[in-house]
Amino acid sequence: MREVRASWRTKSLAVAATLMIAALPLIVPSQSRAQTGIEAFESQKLAPQQVIDIRIGRWDPVQETYSDWPAVGGAYPISASGTVTLPIVGTLTVAGTTPDDLAMQISDQLQVGIGLRGNVEVVVNIAEFAPIYVLGDVRAPGVYPHAPQLTVLQALSLAGGIDGPGTSFVQGESSALNALGNYRVRELELLRRLATLSRLQAEEAETEMTPPEELTASSLGAELIAEERRIMAARQSAFSSSLAQIDDLDVLLRERIARLNAQAELREKQLGLLEGELRDAASLVERGLSTTSRQSALQRQVTDQQVRLLEVETARLNAEQRLNEARRDRLDLVNERSRELVQGLQDQRAAIGELRLRMETDAALFADATRTGTGLVQLSALVAPQLQITRQGPEGPITFPVGRGDFIQGGDVLEVVLDVPSPNDAIPVRRLSEPATSSPSVEAAPSADPKTALDQAESVKKGLPPS
Repeated sequence: MREVRASWRTKSLAVAATLMIAALPLIVPSQSRAQTGIEAFESQKLAPQQVIDIRIGRWDPVQETYSDWPAVGGAYPISASGTVTLPIVGTLTVAGTTPDDLAMQISDQLQVGIGLRGNVEVVVNIAEFAPIYVLGDVRAPGVYPHAPQLTVLQALSLAGGIDGPGTSFVQGESSALNALGNYRVRELELLRRLATLSRLQAEEAETEMTPPEELTASSLGAELIAEERRIMAARQSAFSSSLAQIDDLDVLLRERIARLNAQAELREKQLGLLEGELRDAASLVERGLSTTSRQSALQRQVTDQQVRLLEVETARLNAEQRLNEARRDRLDLVNERSRELVQGLQDQRAAIGELRLRMETDAALFADATRTGTGLVQLSALVAPQLQITRQGPEGPITFPVGRGDFIQGGDVLEVVLDVPSPNDAIPVRRLSEPATSSPSVEAAPSADPKTALDQAESVKKGLPPS
């Protein structure tokens, strides 16, 4: 912060700036240095997005007092066009000028414009600088406050530093163990599914289980086969029990229907006899040989037999309906079991195929890991970050490379680009340990072929050296 005192001070600052620039080390190419110039001191110039603080005071020689004039003073932002609007003074173009120059301009405007007498002292300070923007391969890209003489390296520290690849482990013994562990877990799952598949095939064919040789050769095969046989026996017992219950119900319903048919025949015979007696009684009544009471009694008996016959026929219909439902339940039970077996076979075959593919992948990873060994690769040491600044110039934005020691101005956009080596680049690996030739897992470099690597991984699992 500086006050407007005399022009010699401005000149001395310019001379000091020239001397400091000559003493700065050459960090970036000459083109970058020519473009950046004296950023350490140009950062003191006024620019858009800054906030300036203005203090105005007047010395009255008659009263011999100094009075502050807050009507014009205060904090004012500089617009995007580089102007600032002050009370009484009006709008001033301030971009590119120094705080001292603006202070003298405001003082002249107040003295000449409104005719103030006495010394008018104006102090202009930069309260807030325009922010800087950091993006690219940094840990925390974003907007950060700017300060005078802020270097590119300091801006990078505000953004958390360069976010590039560092030291990385290459595949080694730990990766081999991980691949082998995954292989063993999937192998156990494969054996379980092979046992289940064998049981489902036996249930579908209604025969005994015939496990595959891959399952019987395993140490866990006998246990898994016995477990699936117990499951098969339990399922067959439950299915047979359900069918037996439905068959028993079918027999009972058919017997009930037969008896109801017999009852209906008897009722029909009784009804026929009563209807014959009723016709005879009616004939006798017409000839005056019998009373109407006899005819009425026979009529009631005929009606009662008709009701009883209707009840028997209704019971027979209900029994036939229940018989049809029982037969439908039996058919549904058989069809549901068939659908379950078919779906189970499809699921097991798909799962077994997927497991075999994953096991081949694990075997290939195991082979690759044992061949690679254990080491460290220094990725960050192979590449250097590219630093460039985009700055708003008079004719538009310009972009130029910078070094870590260059100064950055408010409103600049700092971009960090870190080139990562491509997969085809030769990356040096610093070995931590050489593969032990006596270890079964790394005795020989396993084949990259998945099938061969699968056999080698299985041999290692069994404690045998790879073929």
